[in-house]
Amino acid sequence: MPFSKNDFIEDFIDETREHLDAVNNGVIDLKKNPESRETLSELLRELHTIKGTARMMGFPSIEQLSHGLEDVLKGLHDEKYELSDSIMQLTFSTTDCIRKVLKNASDESNEKIDVTRFRTVLKKAASGIFFSTEELNATDGTDDKGNGEFDEDSLENISSVRIDISKINDIIRSFDNLIIRQFRFKHQLEEFEARLTSREGHGLRELPKQLKEDMLQTETAIFDTQHQLLNLRMLPLNIILTKLKRELETDAEKLSKEIDFNIPDTDFVLDKTVLENVQVILMHLVRNCIDHGIESPEERLEKGKSEKGLVSVSAREIANSIAITVSDDGRGIQFDRIREKAVQIHQKDKDSINAMSEKELEQFIFEAGFTTVDSPTELSGRGMGLDIVRTSLEKIKGRIKITTGKDSGTSFELTVPLSLATQQGLFVHSGNMKLMVPSHYIVEIMNAEQKDFTMLQNQTYVSLHNQLIPVYSLSSLIGGEHRKDITPIIVVDYLDMQLGIMVDSIEQYENVVVNPLPPVLKKMEAIQGVVYDENYSIIPILNTPDIMRRLKGQIAYDIKKYKSRNRKKVHKILVVDDSMTTRQIVQMIFEADGYSVESASDGIEALDKMRKGHIDAIITDIKMPRMDGLDFLSNIRRMDEYADIPVIIISGVYDEKARDKFIEAGAQGFIVKSEFQRGNLLELVKEFLGE
Repeated sequence: MPFSKNDFIEDFIDETREHLDAVNNGVIDLKKNPESRETLSELLRELHTIKGTARMMGFPSIEQLSHGLEDVLKGLHDEKYELSDSIMQLTFSTTDCIRKVLKNASDESNEKIDVTRFRTVLKKAASGIFFSTEELNATDGTDDKGNGEFDEDSLENISSVRIDISKINDIIRSFDNLIIRQFRFKHQLEEFEARLTSREGHGLRELPKQLKEDMLQTETAIFDTQHQLLNLRMLPLNIILTKLKRELETDAEKLSKEIDFNIPDTDFVLDKTVLENVQVILMHLVRNCIDHGIESPEERLEKGKSEKGLVSVSAREIANSIAITVSDDGRGIQFDRIREKAVQIHQKDKDSINAMSEKELEQFIFEAGFTTVDSPTELSGRGMGLDIVRTSLEKIKGRIKITTGKDSGTSFELTVPLSLATQQGLFVHSGNMKLMVPSHYIVEIMNAEQKDFTMLQNQTYVSLHNQLIPVYSLSSLIGGEHRKDITPIIVVDYLDMQLGIMVDSIEQYENVVVNPLPPVLKKMEAIQGVVYDENYSIIPILNTPDIMRRLKGQIAYDIKKYKSRNRKKVHKILVVDDSMTTRQIVQMIFEADGYSVESASDGIEALDKMRKGHIDAIITDIKMPRMDGLDFLSNIRRMDEYADIPVIIISGVYDEKARDKFIEAGAQGFIVKSEFQRGNLLELVKEFLGE
């Protein structure tokens, strides 16, 4: 039988792509460890395999390119020259050119790409002669994008997947079990009909029990089979991580930054739709780390850091989700710069923005068009900010959490579902509707009584782990009234914003198959899809980010912003207390009345904030860690600029001796927490500030 290339072409393409990924990864590893003879030998083996297979399959272009690159790396092996950035870029460009040839591999006329220039440059490099990858730019079909766009061909062109035979065998066995159970049901039905016809009641009582048991086992078998079938279209996360590694090496070179990339291989697989969006998200986040996070070598040395920066990407599985963390050891998020830029963009909200905490300021980096650089670069978003990260996350129902510290780096943790085909969540009731809340947005479930709610400036709050969480009734959006005695609350989180959603009842936790919205409902942004419950009723799935935005936008106008905009002078208040709840309550009271508020957990932190910016009045607790209220007050009075600043003491209990001691030390007011009222604190501060 004659040899037919078409019988093996798909396997050849898949295997060659795997070898090319190994070559790129090997060169990156070699940069980290240039002395590794083992890595060099493995690289040469990969190229030798590509060359030999291409010759056998009749692809001379691939054979010539792999042979030329093999000669270049042999020069490294023979120590004729050292690995340079130019050789790395030549390797990446050559593997890219081979990939372009592979795109035409199923076409008999596969010599559409002229590789003459590549062969010339590869010969120069192998001979130790100076060369430049710019010489390759004129090559037909291999033009350098140079526009900061991430090449997504690796995913877009995937129309088939390689499936392990064992997976197919498992599915066949599952179907066999379903067929057997179908015959069993048929037999039981015939037996039931026969007994009814003959009027024999013997054994009829046992039949419902047997049917229930068989039905339960059948449902389990159907779910397992469905899960196995859905898994067939899952693709490995490594597809994009491999591409990411080589792209980042090129990006770092463009900015003349020395960066080590720690991106280990993983065994995780994701649905293709999820993977496509994760690719976009990761590329923008990592480029943001390179461009904004990692300092220049000179700046790092001045800070006592290693000259080389570090960018890491890691993944771990959480239930039916994947948590992917992108981190760097750079300068951290520059909140002062974010605040400054936010004020420039939102002039009318200047006072409100100046009063925001660092956590609240994080929302701006995901705003469309927001950037902290004066001259946007091509690398990290071209001045478009991380809005594309937010929109891509919403498409796949993902979440992001930010952790950052000055000069210690920034970490972005993405949580994305493995697949959009299935969904885990809670069935809830609100009014006359049954709905599903996706589980990946839920951080906690709690029950609250009326005494647990706190009302501040027309907004209801509930305390959760010593933190005040705003709560809203879902029925306010969909109609109906929620229960008045004990209220179930689902605490949800998106972009580090938490709020509680009050519902009438929580039914159960389910893992179900998601059905897309029918065309007539496509424009309903509050719903992301529908599922069927155990009664085959259609249940809407709430689009949690959209629901959160709608709930927060219900108030007719924002009192805090209104008063801040119309106040001629905004005084800044410093609240010092080791209780987070107390700090939050006092902060909300003053911010609602138009004040700017800073907070600190003890005297040492408070003194540090006073040195960084002017404070007009101070409200402090007595007992605090590290530095208590009395020592804090004594330090204040020794500072010339704060010698006469109003200081109000808030005490847990009334102690006349303690009161006299603080008044003698220079405190202007003394309030007991048990007698604390919003009005008397505000009035006291206004009196001291001459308002």
